[in-house]
Amino acid sequence: MSDAAMAAPQADVPAAPRATANLDLDLMDVGQLVAVDAAWPLHPGCLRAAAEGAIIEWARRQPEDVPLGVTVRLPADAMGSADAVRLGEALATHFGLLAEAQERSAKEHLADGRRSTAVGLAILAGCLMVAWWLTTNFPDRPLARIARESIGILGWVAMWKPVEMLLHDRRPILRRLRLLRRLAQASVRVVPSGKH
Repeated sequence: MSDAAMAAPQADVPAAPRATANLDLDLMDVGQLVAVDAAWPLHPGCLRAAAEGAIIEWARRQPEDVPLGVTVRLPADAMGSADAVRLGEALATHFGLLAEAQERSAKEHLADGRRSTAVGLAILAGCLMVAWWLTTNFPDRPLARIARESIGILGWVAMWKPVEMLLHDRRPILRRLRLLRRLAQASVRVVPSGKH
């Protein structure tokens, strides 16, 4: 009998819970993180610019496969305020809106890249046809050769930016989109200061 046949059946072992990258924020009040104004109850995504930048920079340094979490520590007297209760919604809404804007930007960039590629290919085809015409009608003449090479180079240069847009410029846009989506889905806990 083989070793595989003799091995005892394995019981299903539950997977260990995935670790969460957690950001701890110690605040005196919610206003340090969110612009609490007349728009706050209707549009709870008014994160302050400095806080937004710091949270995004922190999230960028975290491994991509680890869920994100934010723990906001507030003084006990600020815990029961309506603003503190809405804080999780505010963060999710804010980063959700940023992700939507980034997604629109990514789609516009892709559309621009496709249009630029079509224009670049048309220019390249025209340049190569002119270069071919010069080759067949003015063979082995120095000026014709310079013109032929220059026109060919012009055609390939016309493809430079479209290729750059589609192959290279999209990666940072999509990377930021993934990051903002992760932040929009981050778990948010609001706890009294001094509590872990």
